[in-house]
Amino acid sequence: MPMLADIEDPPRSRLPGMLLGLALASPVVAVFAIWVIPTFVGTILSGASDLDERLRATDRYMRELCAGQIDTARDEGLCGCVWSVEFPSLDCRPHFNAWAADLQQSRCDDGLREDSLSYCTCVDAIVDKMNAAGDEPAQRRSAANNYENCEALGDAKELPAPAELAPPYE
Repeated sequence: MPMLADIEDPPRSRLPGMLLGLALASPVVAVFAIWVIPTFVGTILSGASDLDERLRATDRYMRELCAGQIDTARDEGLCGCVWSVEFPSLDCRPHFNAWAADLQQSRCDDGLREDSLSYCTCVDAIVDKMNAAGDEPAQRRSAANNYENCEALGDAKELPAPAELAPPYE
């Protein structure tokens, strides 16, 4: 409700304040619109495409391993999961991590330890946690998922090609 004082002294215009705010905010908005947001979106999309490539490579590896002659004692748990799902790299990741940790530990015991000590030590710790979990599947999967931390180490060794893992024909 207008007061008598407002009639004699009308309110000031808000236009100069709004123009000053617009002038100050425009560079900040421009920096966000031109540089920050596209960089953020590019980083997310790049990470997603890298993950997609790694998952597709893991799918190919698991399918090639399970399509060839498998060692039932070593590969039965992994291949049982791979044969039953459409995307093994997503659905069988805990099985694959446990299988890879066991395989890499045996490779470390066969002489790989000298070339990659921190990787083999990490793999040994993961396998020890998996063995400590015993028959408890949730704890075993949780321990096996830590194998991905070993893969990120600088001296990590890649898994051998599936053809190298095939047992010799008798």
